[in-house]
Amino acid sequence: MKKICKMKLTRLILLLALLPVAVMAQKDPEAVKVLSEFSKKAAAAPSVRLDFDIVAYDSKEDDETEMKGNAVISGDKYRLTLPDNNIWADGKAVWNYMPDAKEVTVTGPDPSDESFMSKPSLLFSMYEKGYKVRLLEQNLTEWIIDLYPEDIRINLVHIRLAIGKTLHDLRSAEYKTKDGMTVTLTVSKYDLSFRPPEGYFVFSPVDHKGVEVIDMR
Repeated sequence: MKKICKMKLTRLILLLALLPVAVMAQKDPEAVKVLSEFSKKAAAAPSVRLDFDIVAYDSKEDDETEMKGNAVISGDKYRLTLPDNNIWADGKAVWNYMPDAKEVTVTGPDPSDESFMSKPSLLFSMYEKGYKVRLLEQNLTEWIIDLYPEDIRINLVHIRLAIGKTLHDLRSAEYKTKDGMTVTLTVSKYDLSFRPPEGYFVFSPVDHKGVEVIDMR
């Protein structure tokens, strides 16, 4: 599970936090309308701030892991706080801080990397290709929308989103894979009003005295 927390789960959290979702093939007009408004509101905000609970279940190992976290995303900058590691990214560098090891690894952006980990703003153009989308169901408070990959060869089964009807806020997201992994993110707080102060997305050695800095740029 540690490998998921430090790599795949980190990417997943960023993906689920702001996924504007894909609407290219087999469009469901009602789902597209909901997701477009969801994306529009998130993109117009100074940042998207999320407090969440994560449950990761591996059906092959019959193993379940729970954790809490927080993410703040603003354009191509983000800050992610998890129990085992904290990440700062300002668009020019990424600092991955491991509290238990008392070390931070610094990496630079990869010009050839077109993923949301390198450029979170790409989350708002992901809808242009790659997924089918449909409104699975709705109730008085939220819409439930499923995304399916157009390429059936990839490991993903679906991403299932719950979007609130009043604020078009993300309520939850489920990521299910063919290899038996289901990761569910449940949002306890969704805030579009937070204005990150200067330096918020940059790791500060002054605030983490005694930490070894491994600069791999």
